[in-house]
Amino acid sequence: MKPRLLYVIMLFVALCHCAEKVSAQNGCDLCGPATANRNIASGLYSSTIGAGCESRGQYSFAVGYFSKSYAANAIAMGKCVRAQAANSVVIGSGISNTESRMLSNNVPNSLMIGFNSALPTLFVSKSSAYNTTGKVGIGNVTSPEAKLHIKSDANEDAGVFIEPANSSKMAYIQLFDENNRICVKPDAGLSIMSQNAKINLDATQVAMNAQVTINAPRGFSEEGDYALAVQGGIMTTKVLVKDVEDWYDVVFEDGYDLQSIEDVEQYINENGHLPDIPSDQDVFDKGYDMVEMDGLLLKKIEELTLYTIELNNLIKCQQEIIESLLSE
Repeated sequence: MKPRLLYVIMLFVALCHCAEKVSAQNGCDLCGPATANRNIASGLYSSTIGAGCESRGQYSFAVGYFSKSYAANAIAMGKCVRAQAANSVVIGSGISNTESRMLSNNVPNSLMIGFNSALPTLFVSKSSAYNTTGKVGIGNVTSPEAKLHIKSDANEDAGVFIEPANSSKMAYIQLFDENNRICVKPDAGLSIMSQNAKINLDATQVAMNAQVTINAPRGFSEEGDYALAVQGGIMTTKVLVKDVEDWYDVVFEDGYDLQSIEDVEQYINENGHLPDIPSDQDVFDKGYDMVEMDGLLLKKIEELTLYTIELNNLIKCQQEIIESLLSE
């Protein structure tokens, strides 16, 4: 028999064998054990590779060790993984072949990836239409609520760590375009840039444990220990100053040493300003403390009130003398 004819006969026999196998199983075990942990490819045009794999959905595929694809067009790849919904894909490794300990994807049109766990580390949801894209979940998230949804485990924080290759590069999050960024620059710290829009903080309370500088050059607030340094105006409807250490009601206490009007006049003539009040040059050079100045002004008002009372008593006394003289 000619070699070419022998080859055709052998090929025919092999095709008949495969046809018989496909007819019996509705699928094909491409590579699996003959006895223990045999694969099952019972779905129409389904395929299996490995050991203990099952491919029961039509056009489904299972590869690895105890991988299961139970729905149409489902793909299961890895160890102890299961794709249970139409067009679902699962990749990775579960813990065991026990149902509750397998890595299982039961969400149609989605991708699940995880390793050494019954819970996914990465999940990609379906798109709503042919010209849209799905959402991504990191952590045990199978229904992402944003384009990227991150959920931590019970014993860890949820965070995103962006690390540049070296300390000369910055790390940033860009929003909309390059003019809107949250970034960390080398030797400059954290900065928030919004050149095309306003920055709005919509919250019940904003707490900052830091010194804050607004519209001021570097070094503007270095002369004092101030939590807020502003160059420019401040518009507000209310200011409350708390924890005031000293006030001036002592002026009304008995024994207060009230300067005479003559001494005040002499001081003004010599210095050009009231006693205890800084001169205009001091204010120009150093500024002034608002709480201290409010207290000093109150002190002067209280002293002025005492002078007025004293003057009023003098006037009353003089009026009585005048009336007594007029009545004689």
